Amino acid sequence: MIPFPYRAATALGAAALVAACSMNDPNRSGLLQPYRVDLPQGNYLTRETVDRVQQGMTREQVRFLLGTPLLRDLFHPDRWDYVFRYKFPNGDVEQRKVTIRFRDDRVASIEADPLPQREDPSDPALPGYRPGAAADAS
Repeated sequence: MIPFPYRAATALGAAALVAACSMNDPNRSGLLQPYRVDLPQGNYLTRETVDRVQQGMTREQVRFLLGTPLLRDLFHPDRWDYVFRYKFPNGDVEQRKVTIRFRDDRVASIEADPLPQREDPSDPALPGYRPGAAADAS
């Protein structure tokens, strides 16, 4: 039989370890948390890519540069929405949107949220991102 003072010290030590683990994120208990993955969805676009789209381009030219839009509104056929949504493992969400409007099947206007200037290997939202890949590339 283990003496009471040793059992008490072991229990206090375990409680301190559990408390220390849970202090990293105030919204989570730290106990038995499931593994959370990052979740990229949509069209990952950069400012460099969107700047190639010019007024007067055809739909086919835009599709070649940016890919197929994620959303096409049935009620507004002259509008293409390229949406990118990235959910970080901690629950934070980043969303970017580019809207292209057509008139007579030609680009009439382009609206875009702030986008990364170019593909950055250290951007966790980049499809295919691997932690440490940016350090390997330099």
